[in-house]
Amino acid sequence: MVAEFDESDESRRPRRRYRSRVRQERAERTRAHVIATAGRLFADHGYAGTSMRRIATEAGVGLETVTQTGRKADLLLAAFRTGLAGDSDTVDITALIGGFPSGGAGLAGALATATARLADGLRDSLGIWRAFTAAAMSDETVAAARAELAAMRRREITAWLETSAFADVPSQDATSRERLADTIGLLTSHEAYDHLVTVCGWPHDDFAPWVTAAILDRLDPSSRPTPP
Repeated sequence: MVAEFDESDESRRPRRRYRSRVRQERAERTRAHVIATAGRLFADHGYAGTSMRRIATEAGVGLETVTQTGRKADLLLAAFRTGLAGDSDTVDITALIGGFPSGGAGLAGALATATARLADGLRDSLGIWRAFTAAAMSDETVAAARAELAAMRRREITAWLETSAFADVPSQDATSRERLADTIGLLTSHEAYDHLVTVCGWPHDDFAPWVTAAILDRLDPSSRPTPP
């Protein structure tokens, strides 16, 4: 009897693990769908104009499913991360561009590739960023998340400039390095993209080359690529 029980128990275990895996994958797909729906609504109607119930209705799920995914502010942040980097759990610019390029002779080419990828992320997340910015003016939770994202970007860029690859960049004392990091942060921001592309009418494809040239000019004017 013991042997039969053990054999039966063992035969059930793989199926139980399989069902658990399927359930987890289904939950992850539902979460991604809810976040994507929330992001579209936030971008189209703003933070204040998007309710949790509306997200549930548009996503075709119950309100409880939406609330289990997170609070409204959580959904906004997750939607922004997804729009910018394609991952609701990614918050840093490094993950988006695949790491900051190393210095040296190949810096210009590597930076051009990175800024092109960044420009696409800025374009794809611009609507949700506007909602994010507007929500930060009235929601303390969103404001704190936005401030942390800005601080994180500054830390990442500053750390990049502190690497040995840029030891020969002029004026690399702590204060000037922070100012340089802030300048690069502005050049690679949603605000810069929105102003130049949306307001001024620049073609999307012109943004990344401009950012590359501007960053190289700030790092070292002699490193700018020679115009054809």
